[in-house]
Amino acid sequence: MLEMQKDVIRRIVREVFEQGNVEVVDELLAEDFVDHSLQHARFFSAASDREGFKQMALMARNGLSGLKAELDLVVAEGDLVAARVLATGVHDGPLMGVPPTGKPVDLADFHYFRFKNGKVSEHWNQFNALEVMQQLGVVPQP
Repeated sequence: MLEMQKDVIRRIVREVFEQGNVEVVDELLAEDFVDHSLQHARFFSAASDREGFKQMALMARNGLSGLKAELDLVVAEGDLVAARVLATGVHDGPLMGVPPTGKPVDLADFHYFRFKNGKVSEHWNQFNALEVMQQLGVVPQP
């Protein structure tokens, strides 16, 4: 069961974020899925349901060309999976309210997924938005 859950997360990273196939979200996320990630709502103005998750993924892909996402670490226990994702891309579309800068973005973000009946039912995400804004030149480097 734990390996199956890890495989679902691998598919989300590879198929949804890297390849942009948001249709797979309906297969991998429960109908009553809830995204508790405040940063998604704040920076991507996405709803907290499956449609919002699709919208957030497309906004990330549209804002960062050549988006590459590598699953760096995955830990599963019971109905929870924690994952660290390393992502890179070039900021050539609107992202988090910032017009394109052409600058590279390199970030690590942390995801927590709860499973129910083989599908993701809840999601939490944390990333360093300040670091991203510094990379884009919106906020000065220290």
